[in-house]
Amino acid sequence: MRDPMSWALTVFRAFGIPVRVHLLFIVVSLGLFLRQVGGKDNPLWWPDVLLFTAFVPFLVILLHEFGHCFGARYVDGDAKEVLIWPLGGLASVDVPHTPRANFIATAAGPLVNVLICGGCAFALALGGFLPNANPLSNPYVSEMHRFTDARTYTSEYGLKLYEPGTSRPIAKQEEIDKRVRGDGTRENRVFKPENAEQEAASYGGERALAPAWAVWLNRTFWLSWVLLLFNLVPAYPLDGGRMFQCLVWARSDYRRGVTVAANTGYVVAVIFLIVSIAVNEALFMGLALFMLYEASMALHRLEADDGPFGYDFSAGYTSLEKDDEPPPRPKKVGWFTRWRQARRAKKLQREIEERVQEEQRMDQLLAKIAASGKASLTDDEKRFLERVSARKRNMS
Repeated sequence: MRDPMSWALTVFRAFGIPVRVHLLFIVVSLGLFLRQVGGKDNPLWWPDVLLFTAFVPFLVILLHEFGHCFGARYVDGDAKEVLIWPLGGLASVDVPHTPRANFIATAAGPLVNVLICGGCAFALALGGFLPNANPLSNPYVSEMHRFTDARTYTSEYGLKLYEPGTSRPIAKQEEIDKRVRGDGTRENRVFKPENAEQEAASYGGERALAPAWAVWLNRTFWLSWVLLLFNLVPAYPLDGGRMFQCLVWARSDYRRGVTVAANTGYVVAVIFLIVSIAVNEALFMGLALFMLYEASMALHRLEADDGPFGYDFSAGYTSLEKDDEPPPRPKKVGWFTRWRQARRAKKLQREIEERVQEEQRMDQLLAKIAASGKASLTDDEKRFLERVSARKRNMS
């Protein structure tokens, strides 16, 4: 309990993969919820905010991480667990050490976002709507074009008025859209639903109000689309950075792939950090710091692997003759490093236990083949044999 980064609960298992939720994910979601509903004269209904800040992101992130898991299994790897935490999701997977296998397992996550966007867009198109692909738009207003009548529809928090029976906005629509706050900054068009109805009646005209099912499909599309665009940024450790690493790895070697991707991650993380300070966004700052840490750890792991015996010979062989010097004072290990070490130790222990179970199951299946032939194996048993055999070949 002393280490906050270990506060994760297993909530369920799906497809043989445990799904764990970090308590900080709940804390951050609650903070985002309170920030949006606790403002003065807040126009948003709390159920809408709760769905959009907690449940919809959880679902989209979870499906994204399962994409990584299924991608790993596709290349004869395996998935250990999925962790949902404040900065998104982490899928712990085991794949063959090849650029192709790593690229496929990584790209499978963004591919799920593409499928989510495609499914939402298809369902909206059946109702005559086009989803809003502008990542800077307000998801609560949820503007979307309807090609059956050429009007722009909104949720109950928006206000689009048209001349009756036409697709022509009323004369004062531009005045409505350009209204500004008292401090002079442009307002993100959000009305209280009751005020929107009153203003619609005062201006006259027909209001283009989208049905609830279309609004939530559009919001889900928008969220998955934004996450897709963000994840494709070619900076380590984002999916785009890992795919970039695999491409460089395929054309040169693993070391150069990690080095190029990590250095790109440094640059993008610094840009993100500057933006987070400029817009006063703490969560974005946390993501930038996490990217900086992960990029530095990737380069550190490369340095630790130098030398045929894991020893860094860059200082020359004379560095082995310094036994008479007093040992340096050990550095104090931070809580995040302790969490990483504990998580790595648990992962190693799980892998050892799973290897023992795999060997036991392999012996049982080989005995079954010897007794009844390979045709007696089930499809699941055949896939298991193929996966374990492929891994052993890659390790040899």
